[in-house]
Amino acid sequence: MRIGFVSDLHIDFNRKVNFIDVLKQLVDDEQLDELIIMGDTANGVKRDLTFYSKLKASLNIPFKTLVGNHDIYVDHARSKDFKEVQAESGDAYRQLDGLDTSLTTNPLITKRWVITGINGWYDYTFAKNFDEKNGQKLANNFVNKHLWPDQRYINGGQVDYNRDKNWVTDQIFKWQSQINQLNTKGKKVLVASHMLPTKRLTRSRSIPFYDRFLYPLGSERYRELFEQNTVQVSLSGHSHMPTHLIYHDIKYVNLSLGYQFQWHNPSDPLKELKRVMYILEDD
Repeated sequence: MRIGFVSDLHIDFNRKVNFIDVLKQLVDDEQLDELIIMGDTANGVKRDLTFYSKLKASLNIPFKTLVGNHDIYVDHARSKDFKEVQAESGDAYRQLDGLDTSLTTNPLITKRWVITGINGWYDYTFAKNFDEKNGQKLANNFVNKHLWPDQRYINGGQVDYNRDKNWVTDQIFKWQSQINQLNTKGKKVLVASHMLPTKRLTRSRSIPFYDRFLYPLGSERYRELFEQNTVQVSLSGHSHMPTHLIYHDIKYVNLSLGYQFQWHNPSDPLKELKRVMYILEDD
């Protein structure tokens, strides 16, 4: 059995690419038995649902999905008040997370693996010298308030550290409850998430305030959770920084596809997906 993982297709930004045809070719070339799409498929739930419907009709294998931040962006957010934006983005999240393709609620059990999902969020634990007491101050920085689009298109311009932290911890509690009920004896555990589980997957840059752009990329609380539960493999997207490392006996892989101008081969989406994707093989 071969399971392929891809993330950050951004089909509306990379609109010149026919991802239905590309994914069909990817499945055929790599002889995949299942495909996992790990979030940021498009901006907004309507585009996601349309794409997933077309993909289901085109692929000859099943696929699973995760929810990324772009997937729950609200259209015309600037013309709505923050309560409307938060209500719409929350509804979009629940709708996408409740799909029958959702990996978070429909884990895969193979002969040797338990494959689970966490959509992920961020809680500013990627900040240098993070301190819980300074959580709201870290969240309220200029980059997060004015440059990071989530605040406008998901939160309606309202910065709230406790909301973000609670979103992370709620996902952690749900995943822990799920893994406690699954039979993992004699199997390895893989967790796919949209957000990063550790800042170690990011790259350092000598750019003013660059560190603040890393705050909304994920949470170290996921890494701590995975270490406590003897996870073997952690896959993530979101950062558009494909990389891999081993830390505390966990294999971490970021497989973001990202925007076309970030690709090594902007004219060859199939080759790019093959370059960054992850394939899990099971007998």
